[in-house]
Amino acid sequence: MQSNKKIFSGRYGRAVSFLLSCIVVFTLHCKFEISGGGFPESTLLNTLNKLYNSFTPVYYADLVVLFAIWKLFDHVFKKEDRIDIKTAVLSLLMSVLLVTCISFHKFNSSVFILGSGFQFILSVFCMAGFWILIYLTLKSLFFLLEKERVIKKPEGKQSVYVKHFQLFGFLIILAGWLPWILMNYPGTSCPDGNLQLRQFLGDAEWAAGHPPLSSVIMGALFTFGRWIGDANFGFFLYCFFQTCVGAWIFTYSLKKLLDMGIPSGWCTVGILFFAFTPFWGTYAQWFEKDLLYAEIAALQVVFLMEVIRKKSCSIKDGMLLAVSGILASLLRNNGIYAVVPSLAVLAVWLKKKDRKRVLLALLSTLAAYTLVVHGLYYGIVDMARPSVGEAMGIPFLQTARYVVYYEDELTEYEREVIDRVLSVDGMNSYNPVDSNPIKGWYRGAELGEYFKVWFQMLWKHPGCYVSAFINKGFGYLAPVSQNIEAWIGLDYYEYDKELGIHHVFGSEPSEALAQIWHLSMTLPLVKYLCSPGLYTWIMLVLALALRKHRKFGGLVLFVPSFMNFLVCLASPLADAMRFAMPMVATVPMMIGWTFYCLHREEADKV
Repeated sequence: MQSNKKIFSGRYGRAVSFLLSCIVVFTLHCKFEISGGGFPESTLLNTLNKLYNSFTPVYYADLVVLFAIWKLFDHVFKKEDRIDIKTAVLSLLMSVLLVTCISFHKFNSSVFILGSGFQFILSVFCMAGFWILIYLTLKSLFFLLEKERVIKKPEGKQSVYVKHFQLFGFLIILAGWLPWILMNYPGTSCPDGNLQLRQFLGDAEWAAGHPPLSSVIMGALFTFGRWIGDANFGFFLYCFFQTCVGAWIFTYSLKKLLDMGIPSGWCTVGILFFAFTPFWGTYAQWFEKDLLYAEIAALQVVFLMEVIRKKSCSIKDGMLLAVSGILASLLRNNGIYAVVPSLAVLAVWLKKKDRKRVLLALLSTLAAYTLVVHGLYYGIVDMARPSVGEAMGIPFLQTARYVVYYEDELTEYEREVIDRVLSVDGMNSYNPVDSNPIKGWYRGAELGEYFKVWFQMLWKHPGCYVSAFINKGFGYLAPVSQNIEAWIGLDYYEYDKELGIHHVFGSEPSEALAQIWHLSMTLPLVKYLCSPGLYTWIMLVLALALRKHRKFGGLVLFVPSFMNFLVCLASPLADAMRFAMPMVATVPMMIGWTFYCLHREEADKV
């Protein structure tokens, strides 16, 4: 039987690979729109018209893309003379997921796939094109990761840059972020940050909807800055603080890779990613809690990496894990859900005294979290506890979608139970990509009977529930949408103005930054850096590369990212970058870690 290598390298094989490359190019030109056609009286003409309206025009640049994909076939099948079944299956699943998420992103339903016979055939064609492209890309990435290289720690004389990498990296990231704050001085206000500042200053009631520790840091820095300068400087001081913390931590994560033997070139790429990818700068100038939490979460992953690398946990390591875990748990309400599983899995993987030290760090984190949150916040301060409805975004949205699509099928009993918990009339505010409007209708009732009704409706229309879930998570499941969310504010809230916060340099610099903000989500290639789903896919590919080579110890480090992904799916929005930032902040480090696990001389011990 002729091998794949001969098939794709011979005359017949090159023709096949050329044809498959054409399918990929046509897929990339699909508009992913629904066309009704203009000739209802003729099936043939109507189909041809739909086909014409389904693709964008082809340009000369497409010949370059076609040639590149064709050469990619040669690259892949010269290195491996057979189709990798596991990678092929993964590629197929990713292509189906991609087209499905595109449909929900554009139409809030699967209509692009199942709207008609023509749509089904078109979607299958696009799935085939993406399947080919994803398979070739994955194989090329696996080849790159698996490329033979001995990992060695830096030895002998080092350049000034490598020797002082922490300082240079810190200054480069600082130089990349400071213009965003200075040009938009003192920064951008947002509803969450505004409320937290009001809480600290005593102009709003304290509540656990936002982590009080974050509010204290914001308010304390603002108050100190206002005391030594003015309100503008106080506002700026928090933005500058999270900028310096992020510049140091992100550089530190890459410095650890450098010390482990990862080439300085890759570490530099990571520094440039943090310094000059626009969304990092927009978050640096945003008076909000998410960037600081992502920075501390990334720091804990660095400490986890050090323990996994050594396969031991010293007293110092345990203390660092505990401190970073406590801070991460208190800087975001759902932070505890990433910290606990990460430390628990690490403890299971380690042995004897090392396991005990990690367990001690875990128990310390839980004890501090319980003492501060349930003892101090809810007990002494008598702070309002978060509503149970905050964690019910997905089931509430599924109920809302069911009511909107199948209201005529609701029984009186179902209507009564739903209305007791939410509001049947309030279901008109259903937004498929945002659970906040529906959660706002939660009336505080017991949920036992509601879930009985929820399950009954699930069995009647399971597709409705699946659609609601995909619709609320497409941005994290696949790279189909861009939503930085940390906008550039051209004005301030009335409360901010009353405090004396105002733009110093007028509107022109802020408007220029706002245009860069928009461009970063629309420019070809660059826009994918603002897609949360891209980073989900990167993590998936890296984890599978380790799984393929049975580096199970290395997979322990992926637990925080996996938990962050689950948090994103349960979050209020379908594609917000701020919820995925803890995972995004560790991507350069995780790429280096994967390469390290695959190539260090004692890699089989991990």
